[in-house]
Amino acid sequence: MRGVAVALTAVALLLGACTGGGSGKPSPTATIGFADCEKNPTTCNGGELKLGGSYTYGLERTIANWNVNTKDGASPSTKQALSGLLPQVFEVDPQGRLQLNADLMISADITNQNPETIVYKIRPDAVWSDGIPITADDFIFSWKQNSGNPLHCNGCTPAATAGYDVIKSIVGSDSGKTVTMTFTDGKTFGDWKGNFSNDGLYPSHLATKQGYDLAKPDGVYAASDWFARTVPTWSGGPYQIDSYDRDKSLVLKKNDKWYGKTKPSLDTITFRFITDPAAILPALKAKEITGMSPTPSQTLVAGVSGTPGVIYEVGESYAWEHLMLNVRNKYLADPVLRRALFTEVSVKTVVEKTYGAFDKDLKPLGSHNFVPGDTGYKDVISGTGQGTGDSEKAKKLLTAAGYKLDNGRLSTKAGEAVPTLRLRYDKDNAIRSAAAELISAALKNIGIDARPEPADNLQQALTAGDFDLVLSDFVNGPLYQGAAERRWATGAAGNYGGYSNAELDRLVHAAAIDVDPRHAADTLNQADDLLTKDAYVLPLMQRPTLTFTYSEYANIRDNPSVWGPTYNIGEWGLRST
Repeated sequence: MRGVAVALTAVALLLGACTGGGSGKPSPTATIGFADCEKNPTTCNGGELKLGGSYTYGLERTIANWNVNTKDGASPSTKQALSGLLPQVFEVDPQGRLQLNADLMISADITNQNPETIVYKIRPDAVWSDGIPITADDFIFSWKQNSGNPLHCNGCTPAATAGYDVIKSIVGSDSGKTVTMTFTDGKTFGDWKGNFSNDGLYPSHLATKQGYDLAKPDGVYAASDWFARTVPTWSGGPYQIDSYDRDKSLVLKKNDKWYGKTKPSLDTITFRFITDPAAILPALKAKEITGMSPTPSQTLVAGVSGTPGVIYEVGESYAWEHLMLNVRNKYLADPVLRRALFTEVSVKTVVEKTYGAFDKDLKPLGSHNFVPGDTGYKDVISGTGQGTGDSEKAKKLLTAAGYKLDNGRLSTKAGEAVPTLRLRYDKDNAIRSAAAELISAALKNIGIDARPEPADNLQQALTAGDFDLVLSDFVNGPLYQGAAERRWATGAAGNYGGYSNAELDRLVHAAAIDVDPRHAADTLNQADDLLTKDAYVLPLMQRPTLTFTYSEYANIRDNPSVWGPTYNIGEWGLRST
């Protein structure tokens, strides 16, 4: 799924390396740094390490909540900050593949199809930083936090319940080192590998020490809330927290009880919170940070490329930008108006004027469920005319349905003027601000006044349905089966615009429970045809990634998942030569 554009600074220039052609991809002679990431995404920027040293990594958001099993705590920045602490059953590698975490697990396998049963084998030496073993109790605690069932947790607000809400039981054996998870009779879940992987395990024994009764729903909630409020003194990974300066920095040190096969090289890793995009380049040039993977911009890419000693990579993430409509608005409830609106928008222009300014290979996205390179990817949009910017076609759709365009204003067949619509986006996102202006200007051609209106808290606006049109994103991943149901099903948590289609509900649910991933992908493409016809969300493009680091550090590389480059944080280090 990766299409990588790389530029090498100082060291590369010394060797005469250059980028070739209009694609921005490296020439065959650019063999250092990130130059081989396209061919070797899981090993590029590797090298022999020496013990010791420190690294400072920039994060775009501060930490509001320390429990990634909650809505407020599930942000990419929080997950990355805690990546050195949280044990996961499966991890996403830079190719977007799920890999069993061999440090924590011996195995995780389906042992029965009906009822669907998964048996996890935890390594005997896997322990928390206080020496207490990681066991089935930690799996059970995670399940109860995420199930969405008030009988398990009275008050928990999980980021997602899919996969946890269909578990019937979790039973430990072999001193808790064998975990048997059984799904409810008649229920299956194709994305079972996401359980205990999209988030991470928390030490249940510490909650018990606080006096919380994890056998009771109120006790689970109190424990979940305690983990959310409390800076972790614990770890189940290669690093643990040494100090925290609120909203400024988080410092990690080595976990002396780390049980993994690879011992960390760096003595400390500091996460520095840089919430102002304009502050990133000055911090890099002053070596206040030594690496980062921020939201890219043309200015940022140019600035990074001009910083001596820094290598960088522009890749493709699982996140994709889109334009969503609120179908609760009585005017946008008409699918004809929605189709005309999407037809008037030129996605190609939006791409070229935003991320495409520095990622020349970036193209319009043609799917609501997959990104190019995924085995299930199918362009279901291009043939419909949506996203083409075809004003004549958009006008014909409207006039055929009785709409009238008079003096630059659009009226319904009942003679009602379509009112000004609010086009929301997050106020600190310059890319979306530019996209909003482009879309607003285009829609004037068909008499629609879409007024760009930045939101102080876009997630809050989405959850409240406080928009008519909105520029936002979704984040895909290798676990695609349940994601569609969470976004498109009637009343689903991610269905912010109030969309509903009974046949689509049936299809996305069938895909979510299908034990055959390829068949599920076919089902999702059928659902995508319906979603496109109904013109609820217009995909725009994959969001590029930007990863950069000073070249003396090895094993830091792009990763398309929310964990970003921190997916292998225990392997970061200074080059030995």
